[in-house]
Amino acid sequence: MADFLPKKHIPLYWVLILPLVLQVLLVMAVLVFSALSLDLFGQPNNNVYLFLVLGIIIFLIPALTSLYIARLVIEPLRKLVTTSQNLAQGTSHDTISKPVAIAEIQQLANAINGMALRLQQSLAQTKAELQGSKELYRQVVQSQTDFILRSQPDTTITFANDALCQALGLALPEVIGLQWLDFISEEDLKIVLDKIACLTPEQPQFINENQDKRAGGVLGYTQWVSRGIFNDKGQLIEIQSVGRDISALKETQLELRQSQKFIESIAEATPSLLYIYDHIKQANIYSNRSVAEFLGYSPEEIKTMGASLFTNICHPEDLPRILAAIENCQKLRDGEILEIEYRVRDARQQWRWLLSRDLVFTRTETGQLWQTLGTAQDITQRKEAEIELEKIKTFLASIVENIPDMIFVKDAKTLRFLELNKAGESLIGYTKEEVLGKNDYELFPQEQAEWFIQEDRQVLLSGEVQDIPMEVIQTCHEGIRILHTKKIPICDASGQAQYLLGISADITDLLESQQRLQELARHIPGVIYQFRMRPDGTFHFPYASEGIRKIYGVSPEEVKEDATPVFNVLHPDELPGVSRSIYESAENLTPWYYEYRVCFADGRVIWVLGYATPRRESDGGTIWHGYIKDITDRKEEEYLLIKAKERAETAEQTLQKAQIRLKRFNKKLSQLIDIDGLTKIANRRCFNVRIKQEWRRLSRAQVPISLIMFDIDCFKNYNDRYGHPEGDLCLIRVAQAARKAASRPADLVARFGGEEFAVLLPETDTKGAIMVAEKIIQAISQLAIAHEASPISGQITISLGIGTQFPSKELISRTLIKQADRALYEAKRRGRNQYVVWTEELEGESSLS
Repeated sequence: MADFLPKKHIPLYWVLILPLVLQVLLVMAVLVFSALSLDLFGQPNNNVYLFLVLGIIIFLIPALTSLYIARLVIEPLRKLVTTSQNLAQGTSHDTISKPVAIAEIQQLANAINGMALRLQQSLAQTKAELQGSKELYRQVVQSQTDFILRSQPDTTITFANDALCQALGLALPEVIGLQWLDFISEEDLKIVLDKIACLTPEQPQFINENQDKRAGGVLGYTQWVSRGIFNDKGQLIEIQSVGRDISALKETQLELRQSQKFIESIAEATPSLLYIYDHIKQANIYSNRSVAEFLGYSPEEIKTMGASLFTNICHPEDLPRILAAIENCQKLRDGEILEIEYRVRDARQQWRWLLSRDLVFTRTETGQLWQTLGTAQDITQRKEAEIELEKIKTFLASIVENIPDMIFVKDAKTLRFLELNKAGESLIGYTKEEVLGKNDYELFPQEQAEWFIQEDRQVLLSGEVQDIPMEVIQTCHEGIRILHTKKIPICDASGQAQYLLGISADITDLLESQQRLQELARHIPGVIYQFRMRPDGTFHFPYASEGIRKIYGVSPEEVKEDATPVFNVLHPDELPGVSRSIYESAENLTPWYYEYRVCFADGRVIWVLGYATPRRESDGGTIWHGYIKDITDRKEEEYLLIKAKERAETAEQTLQKAQIRLKRFNKKLSQLIDIDGLTKIANRRCFNVRIKQEWRRLSRAQVPISLIMFDIDCFKNYNDRYGHPEGDLCLIRVAQAARKAASRPADLVARFGGEEFAVLLPETDTKGAIMVAEKIIQAISQLAIAHEASPISGQITISLGIGTQFPSKELISRTLIKQADRALYEAKRRGRNQYVVWTEELEGESSLS
């Protein structure tokens, strides 16, 4: 029996355990290989747990089978081995019969053969199940929407799932062997390399987000969870990574940040005061920087005042209206605006006018008003201008009301009365309230009204002043009156008639006086006479009618031989002229026609008119035949007419002067509206109007227009370091320097908001705009304004964005503004203190980011 035993003793338990151990090692090797192939390490998901459960089941089936077989053979094998060992040592007392030994060995052999067969079958089944599991897990991995990646330590790709291949636009064979660092953007490359370098067995995992290149040149964002695999020596042998596409999330976050930044920049850059009022706390919880600029209070001071804010700074006369407006906010509907004008006291103890507009910002869950969003505009200059305008209107009204002639104003479109003075009320017999808003049809007979309206329309159509010597009007209390009227069209800046001004003088009484004088002239012929100049130069009246008594106060007989009494009663101022006219008529034999004054002993002075025809006599003398009449009444009438005309001309001149003053005031008011109060250059409103005008003009001419937008670098740091008064002075100096640099009459330098400025350059291409930008940079540099808080330079610098377009109907002016603003943003992004010209490539970069 000893011949059948090995020369070296092998323990019995190794005969049973060794196959079992080999089986376990084989199963574990298969499981590990499958796990590595399917990238299950480092992936905390349900696939790993399922894999472990299946592995345990696969392991238990052959293990239990082996134990059962061992139980069948262990006993006879033990007996056989024990007996063999005893026999070999000569210590056995019992012998084993040959049949028994053979039977035991045969039983052992059969058991071992059966065990081997079952083990082989079990291993084959396990291998088949493992192969199916491997295929199952490969399908699971390939069906994942997340990116799965395995690579060597130098990031050479050894495996990638379908989702990653599709994102890269490459097939798996094309991906294998590439380095995934080549797909990462340059900005993120160093960060990823640093994290790979920091991988250790103690810290084998890292998480990072990076921008990567996708199929078709598209840039995307991926969040990666990467785990390093190390060998027994602690050396990195593989990197396993799972990535999730977060491009949509990043774009949303970027848009949100840009929106927030845009809203914040608008809130801080807007020239109006912006605030949020909490109606529950009864206090302002937010106010922008304009509060400090306009009123001198910091946002913190506004918050500190709390509920006593309005009591502290509002004018006592306006406070009740403000408190009532706050109460009315409770009744506001969403989207409805509450507007109020009031006065506040600024930090310098000066009163300023504000125009506030408030609307609902937020409500509580129950729908109660919580917060209102408001804007307040400084209208102090406008209010002062309105007060000055009111003074001018009052002054003009006092002039118009005291003019003795009727003055009226009609609307150019409707021809309805808009104004009527007291003289007009007295003339037509209607009060001002009865006339305003009505037309001629409602005040006068139809035929007369039609004639008035026809005249008015002719004046408005011609656009010229029309003098109407006689105009008949039917009054309601004095019957028919005759007027001398001037009608004047009042036009706007474009030449379009807006109003019709009328000035009417009542000449009814004057015309009646003229008619009476003409009637008297027919019945009182005056003096019919013969007047003779002798050859010696003396004068006499060969004949004079009785009318000479009334004209000169002498009888015909007193002057028959000597005309001296007549010359004695002439007004001293008239005598030289009368004598000169007589000699001229005698010398030239031209008709004598002269008006002069006669003085009576009782102090009366009359005007007379003399007319005569000369004839030369044979002795060399000259005789005149003619008449003389009293024209005192006519002269008085003429005097009255002259005075009336002078009054009308004076009134017209006064009105014209008032119109000139009003035009000057309107021009000044327009300038105040269009000028920035701090820097004294054009403001945002003026810029918006001007760019639209130039855009329309240049779209017809098809010439370019350029826009430079610039702002002061790190201006907030400047304000924080030197204070807002110095900041205001800095803005003024920068604005004036920029205006001198852009010196053409058509160029416009405007304050766009805060520390941002805009320079509009009509008929200027990109090259010309760059030259202007360089001049502005040089001008700001020459100011040498110290800026110790700037990280860029020790003095004030600016960043500029330049845009150029050919205006057309297809484009709008806002396109140019957006392009210049985008270029300005790029100049800031590149480090400030420079200019950037907008290009389409720049716009492309903006859309990708």
